[in-house]
Amino acid sequence: MRGSWILLSGGLVLALSLPAAPPSWRLAGHPGPPSQAEINAAAGQVSRQRAALGAQQGRLSAAATELARLQVQAEVLTERYDQVQVDEQRAATAYQVTKARLAAAQQAEGASQRQLASLAAEEFESGGGFDAMAAMLGNASGPQGYLNQVGLGQVLAQHGTATLADNQANETVAGVFRTQAHELLLAQQADLRAAAALKQAIQAAVARQQAFVRADRTQRDRTAGALAKAQARESALRAARRAALAAAAAAAARARAEAAARAAAAGSSSGTSAPAWAYGSGASSSQGDVAANWALTQLGKPYQWGGAGPYTYDCSGLAMVAWAHAGVQIAHWTGYQWQSGPHIPLNQLRRGDLVFFATNTADPTTIHHVGIYIGNGMMVDAPYTGAFVRIDSIYAPGGLIGAVRPALSRARPALSRGRGAGDPL
Repeated sequence: MRGSWILLSGGLVLALSLPAAPPSWRLAGHPGPPSQAEINAAAGQVSRQRAALGAQQGRLSAAATELARLQVQAEVLTERYDQVQVDEQRAATAYQVTKARLAAAQQAEGASQRQLASLAAEEFESGGGFDAMAAMLGNASGPQGYLNQVGLGQVLAQHGTATLADNQANETVAGVFRTQAHELLLAQQADLRAAAALKQAIQAAVARQQAFVRADRTQRDRTAGALAKAQARESALRAARRAALAAAAAAAARARAEAAARAAAAGSSSGTSAPAWAYGSGASSSQGDVAANWALTQLGKPYQWGGAGPYTYDCSGLAMVAWAHAGVQIAHWTGYQWQSGPHIPLNQLRRGDLVFFATNTADPTTIHHVGIYIGNGMMVDAPYTGAFVRIDSIYAPGGLIGAVRPALSRARPALSRGRGAGDPL
């Protein structure tokens, strides 16, 4: 029935020589033990804070999901921007190439015009005046108008057909290059501006969403902190109430022990045989200090069923050896140890006194555990299999039935190395 008890730090040993005092269960602002209603209210606050934390976590998750979506979109648009930027660079390069081609075309156009002019001059010089070539160049509709008037075949047959064709081709190429270069550059620059605008817009959206996520995370952390405080308060109230109930149970056990002592005294006066220790001298406080101090030197040694040292112990074995060091022999069984001295009220405990625990605090035959009192509501004990000799609160295990101060007796039982039936596994 001992469960998992609280193991206290060895650093507390220095304080254990102070006078015994009842454990304090009082909380700040609570003159009395916390009521069940207060605990229920604290539990309700915990539930509300937990629900608020869940809602806040949901909002944070949604904001994070949206942020992830925007970041993906930003990556897509950024890549699109990078593509358009590369295309614009290529368009600029193509523009420079086109400009070069345009310059070459314009140069070719000028050359062909000069050839036509030379041809016209030759015709003029050879004919002594303006002939058909001069008429062609001087026609208001240009060479093509002249060709249309006089007939293509006649002019081509009579004059520089190749020169005229080159001139027209060069004019056409120059015009195409001029238009192409202009339109290509304008289109790529427009695409670049659009992509840059989209990139800036999505980056701004990502920044806003990141701010939302940070705000939600901050609020989530605040809510988590409030939940932790509410949980701590609920735990403190529950612990204080358990301690108050344990103190009440201890008081009841003390009353029963005092009643049993009075009954034993009455039986003795009526001729009932007294226990063996009644005829000897009681153990002194210095002997109790010896037992308690020695028990503290065994901290950390493992529990073993039936163990009585020097490397392992069970609960009654530790008590037996501790008091043996103080010069008092007691048996290796909690049932006999319960009878090894007078029963001591819990408010009169001294260091070295033995404290006992039972499954039924009204029935000493159900005692199953013993510890060695060391002051300030604490004891040294060997709790259970898998544990080690350690310091525990006398109220932590539950089932505190009473305390005994071992006494010197005229009839000293031999130290038993066997395990008592009441000792736990």
